[in-house]
Amino acid sequence: MKLSFGITVNNQPNYFIEKIWKGLLNGPGNLDEVYLNYQGRYLDKFGRFWDGDAFSEFLEPKIHTIRADPDNLWKAGAEIQLVIHKDTPYEFQFAPNIRCQSVQRIHIDYSRLINTEGPAVFIDYQLLDKESLVRLAINDGFATVSDFFYYFNEEFSGNLVHWSTLTYN
Repeated sequence: MKLSFGITVNNQPNYFIEKIWKGLLNGPGNLDEVYLNYQGRYLDKFGRFWDGDAFSEFLEPKIHTIRADPDNLWKAGAEIQLVIHKDTPYEFQFAPNIRCQSVQRIHIDYSRLINTEGPAVFIDYQLLDKESLVRLAINDGFATVSDFFYYFNEEFSGNLVHWSTLTYN
């Protein structure tokens, strides 16, 4: 199944391609040559490389994504195609196919009944503590929890799709 990613959030680069690749390159196996192949294909299609400078130490890897998934289509073992510009002439698969390792339910509660200071986040129906919430935001590609809640700015239920072995709780 295709997982489509934007390349900006609020008109700012999100570096999701680079963050996902950083996670893939840090994982098992040697993907250096594969990475260069995808960079070359990107150059051929768009006339530029993605931002290799974004691999500096400040950039944390993106190792999962959050999706509405009302029909619960995502399952462990599903093949994932990571793409940008899905269903357009510019669609581009920016990494090799990978496997979904696990799926967890996520709910973001804005009622303030659970947390009077702001939204509460549940993974598999368990409330995340502040430390786990920071890790969730960073692992999902956001620089801060504030950035995470700026993007997820209303009540939300869906699935957390993992392509690494990390899970929460």
